[in-house]
Amino acid sequence: MEENRILEVKNLQLSFQLDVGTNHVIRDISFHLNKGETLAIVGESGSGKSVTTKAILGLIDDNGAVEEGSILFRLKKNGNEEIVDLLHSTKSYMQKNIRGSKIAIIFQDPMTSLDPTMTIGNQIMESMLEHKLVKSKKEAIDRTRNLLELVGIDHPDKRMKQYPHQLSGGMRQRVVIAIALACEPDLLIADEPTTALDVTIQSQILELINDIQKKTGVAIIFITHDLGVVANVADRVA
Repeated sequence: MEENRILEVKNLQLSFQLDVGTNHVIRDISFHLNKGETLAIVGESGSGKSVTTKAILGLIDDNGAVEEGSILFRLKKNGNEEIVDLLHSTKSYMQKNIRGSKIAIIFQDPMTSLDPTMTIGNQIMESMLEHKLVKSKKEAIDRTRNLLELVGIDHPDKRMKQYPHQLSGGMRQRVVIAIALACEPDLLIADEPTTALDVTIQSQILELINDIQKKTGVAIIFITHDLGVVANVADRVA
């Protein structure tokens, strides 16, 4: 894999076994993502965009099968780099070393992405404590406060104590973005993150994602069917 690349998908083919037979969902997809850039993956509903991101995260359903291909990821750990084939990594390895910590995702609907029984603060802190990014609860609280400020949420100490239903749709999506950034990932997957929002809020969220990339240098895969969104966020299109 070339030095400036963080992700390289080669000849990916995926199928799902259904009662009526085999459904070949992805046929020979190849693309790459460079460090610090935004790649838009564009396609209509049912074209396999979200399935591709699930393959990157190791979240293919049990009836799914990888027929061919590789997904190479440049993993940075303890000052060293190694190239990992995500398709051939175990579920436990992905959970411990990749998912949430090195590769994070922003889902479409913030209401279904958040746990209604947990406060905003605890949901943001959960992954950083799980992956031992912080050494104490106080450090986790301080980092959560900083993340809420980064994503443009005012009165962070108050918001940390609130529940998802107490926030607006746009604010909930900002919380989802804060959760995705909690462990300082190298790759952020945005799976149609503005679809469930009204037009005004969509524009604010797109601007926020652009600002975050400039500040953190995170590489982004942006999944969408909207060419207007592509024009605003993408460096390249796949």
